[in-house]
Amino acid sequence: MADDDCTCPEIDLLSKEVKADPYPTYAKLREQAPVCRISRFGAWAVTRYEDVKYVLDKPKTFSAAAANELYNSRSPDEESAPPRLIASQDPPEHDKYHALVNKAFLDSATAPLVPLMHEMVRSLLQNFEAERADFIKGFAYPYVGTIVGKIVGLEDALQDTEELHAWLALEERISLPPVDEDYKLAFAAAVERQNRYFTEIMTERRKRPQKDLVTHLVNAEVDGRKLTDDEVCDLLRLIVSAGYVTTVPVLGNAVSLLSQRPDLIAALRESPQSIPAFGEELLRFSPSVLATVRGTTRAVEIAEIEIPANEIVMPILASANRDPRAFPDPDSFDFTRPRVGRHLAFGYGVHTCLGAALARLELRVVLEELLNAYTHIDCPSSEELTRLHTLFVRGISELPVRLS
Repeated sequence: MADDDCTCPEIDLLSKEVKADPYPTYAKLREQAPVCRISRFGAWAVTRYEDVKYVLDKPKTFSAAAANELYNSRSPDEESAPPRLIASQDPPEHDKYHALVNKAFLDSATAPLVPLMHEMVRSLLQNFEAERADFIKGFAYPYVGTIVGKIVGLEDALQDTEELHAWLALEERISLPPVDEDYKLAFAAAVERQNRYFTEIMTERRKRPQKDLVTHLVNAEVDGRKLTDDEVCDLLRLIVSAGYVTTVPVLGNAVSLLSQRPDLIAALRESPQSIPAFGEELLRFSPSVLATVRGTTRAVEIAEIEIPANEIVMPILASANRDPRAFPDPDSFDFTRPRVGRHLAFGYGVHTCLGAALARLELRVVLEELLNAYTHIDCPSSEELTRLHTLFVRGISELPVRLS
């Protein structure tokens, strides 16, 4: 089919209406134009479950190097663009760098942190008993920051909440071109500040090694050579931002949903062994990462639409998770549904999120402690909440919560 016949219907993925609830728009695309070109961003949207899986599972045809478009779009010049490791690499280069950081997120590495997680959750939740407080800044950020900081070795950096919020706000606004110049300059300045801090930590670890990821990376080798400081900084930046972006919004979504559904609180308190399944359905129903990008290395046909070579493809994970072909009655929240964990919230294939197991563990511990101690969650209705929603990330910006 010719390009002129496969432009997306008249939609604006960044409109106020779509930000409030993108799922009706995704449904329209799945039915009317499951593969179509969004002219504003020069990218091809792919919205059905099997098609999204196909794109993610074929790195030779759909290259992750397209992520360079995101890096380039937020950097004022080539010199200030960070290195592009893991997220924008294809096998075999991807596998080499992925292996360097993967072991830090294995169960054997995170299991010793479980008692700390439970202790932190119990302590932090007490701050929400007297009056409403912002759950995102008062709970999700310090909880996730402490855990990621312990694993990586950046505890001090992740306690600087103002700097951290400023950085994550830039990460969350990541988009395809066009991007305004003020954003590019702010991003470059943030990268420079981070690199200075990371370099100080790396120098310290070379003098006094510790059992953390920073120490591992400054001593690691790829193809017989040690990583450069820029490469280590890029890996640390990727891990920290991914750790927050994948987990903080999901924690907010969980609390918001439970506040509106006391029946779910009762069901989970009666059957706490169902908490992992609840978490999987939450990830399907309200993922934090909406989409990702790939680039075609050759002309390829999807859903009877031919996409030329050297085009940007945007598989919309959140749309795939609501595809009725994969999930019957997809707009209903049902943690008893069969094969609840087959969602694509963490991607698929070689680029499946390396922190997926940690994110699941962090969510499970929060739900266990929350539901064990409280029966009522008081927060505004979903319609009253302000949501962050870019092309790629969706979450609650502020969530006033009181527990009883």
